[in-house]
Amino acid sequence: MSLRFAFLLLVTLTLLAAPCLGQEAAPVGPFTEVETAVCTAIEERQPAGTALSFGSDVGQLFFWTKCIGATDTTAIQHVWVREGETMATVDLPVRSSAWRTWSSKQILPSWTGNWEVRVLDAGGNIIKAVAFKIEAEPAESPAEAVAEPEAEPAEEPVEEPVEEPAEEVETETDSL
Repeated sequence: MSLRFAFLLLVTLTLLAAPCLGQEAAPVGPFTEVETAVCTAIEERQPAGTALSFGSDVGQLFFWTKCIGATDTTAIQHVWVREGETMATVDLPVRSSAWRTWSSKQILPSWTGNWEVRVLDAGGNIIKAVAFKIEAEPAESPAEAVAEPEAEPAEEPVEEPVEEPAEEVETETDSL
């Protein structure tokens, strides 16, 4: 009887532990994964000139976000914060389970200091935050620091549906 009990105990513990062994990362709001980047340009729907420190002559920055795993249409917000003060809030729809979107912010040379962009879900919960700095010194390579003008914000699915092209939506991203 004790051998049978030990066997049943071993099987039970194995079954209980199995889900924990292959456990995925905890969901991020309504998504299974959220990738972000602060950058000086968007090229072919991907961030370019990614860094966490920029010169005061950068002119414009982009915040790129890729949301994976949404089960329904939802929305996110990019909240641009400088030294604790909200500088811009941009509403962005998420229309598929793999969606890339971005917003941009004009950066005045006098706006040096600590910055952060917060990604909020539709309920207003912070699901990701990225801190970066605007330095008083100019960027090392002005060619890399200046972004090409781009419609903002723009979004599109990672894999575009065959029956309809990706759609771009223009939204005012800041007051300047």
